[in-house]
Amino acid sequence: MILQLTRYLASQGLATTILTAEGRVSLAPSDVNLLKFPLVARGVWRLPQGLKSYLQQLPRLRGQILHLHGVWMGFQWVAARVALAQKVPVLLSPHGMLNRWHLRHLGFKELRKLIYWRTVAYPAFRPIPLIHAVTPRERDELATWLPGQGIKVIPNAIDLEAMDSLLANAGEELSPLVDEPYLLFLGRLHPVKGIDLLIEAFAKAIQGIKCKFRLLIVGPESDPSYVAKLKSLVRLLGVEEKVIFLGPVFGPQKKLSLYRHAWAFCAPSQTEVMGLVNLEAASVQLPVVTTHETGLWDWEDGGGLLVHPRVEELSRALKQVFSWSDRERRDRGQKLRQLVERRYSWQAVGLQWLKFYATLTGERLGRA
Repeated sequence: MILQLTRYLASQGLATTILTAEGRVSLAPSDVNLLKFPLVARGVWRLPQGLKSYLQQLPRLRGQILHLHGVWMGFQWVAARVALAQKVPVLLSPHGMLNRWHLRHLGFKELRKLIYWRTVAYPAFRPIPLIHAVTPRERDELATWLPGQGIKVIPNAIDLEAMDSLLANAGEELSPLVDEPYLLFLGRLHPVKGIDLLIEAFAKAIQGIKCKFRLLIVGPESDPSYVAKLKSLVRLLGVEEKVIFLGPVFGPQKKLSLYRHAWAFCAPSQTEVMGLVNLEAASVQLPVVTTHETGLWDWEDGGGLLVHPRVEELSRALKQVFSWSDRERRDRGQKLRQLVERRYSWQAVGLQWLKFYATLTGERLGRA
């Protein structure tokens, strides 16, 4: 999202710079300046060398805004403290990092985060007057972490022009990777994505019927023990012939091919700040089943399906998906694409960002 946002700002004629830790970002969009700061160990901290002195120069430049992404690194802590001291306008986007699902098990890691938040992070972020939330759901949760601070909701967005250009230039390269009709999951294989629920719901939905559909699970194994659990679950449920683990897929053309030839897309996340894969799938007119926990409160207005991350609910939704005629499936995909155009494209969301930044600077922002 940072890369897409900076790309949009540059397209509007705004000078934009990405500040990052060394090794975090390798490439930036054209017309966007990229500055990397090495992390240097100081006691238990790894702080960015040179960031403080760079930020101290910002007050000399008119209309500068520091937009912080994330909350758990010393990088953001240093940036917030220095910029606020220099009276540089600061905006914070937690990007779902303060979602309580991640703290559901209060082990050592979670306890350490809570201590860090209360003693270090929150005192640094408390003076920030405006906070960005991706969804209304995240806004409500952030109000408990950052009480009394203004919170503005601006959704994630997708570059529809870029997606359409890729599709137009793909030609015959978009051949199907699987011959049978399939339900698609695409993302990292991690417990937060709810893939275990998807496998159970899929097995339940096809139980006792002659089903032509397969479940295609695509993505990198970010949690090997979880992946082993998933494959064991497939064997236990007796659906080895129906569930395919494809592994990671690289390159936009292969990704588009997976979307274009799927019957439907399913992302049963336990929690998410929207999830760009949902927008990507919808942009190519693929109907999408996802969860209320993504914060896509209006998804069903566009023909998508919303469930809670529970096996029974998800199974009922999948039975509905498998019962669609091809005409209904196409109609739902078209409606979802129209919803994305109206509410989640950069053409719609970008203007919200320009107005939001203008409230921080008191100046009108945009193309001259």
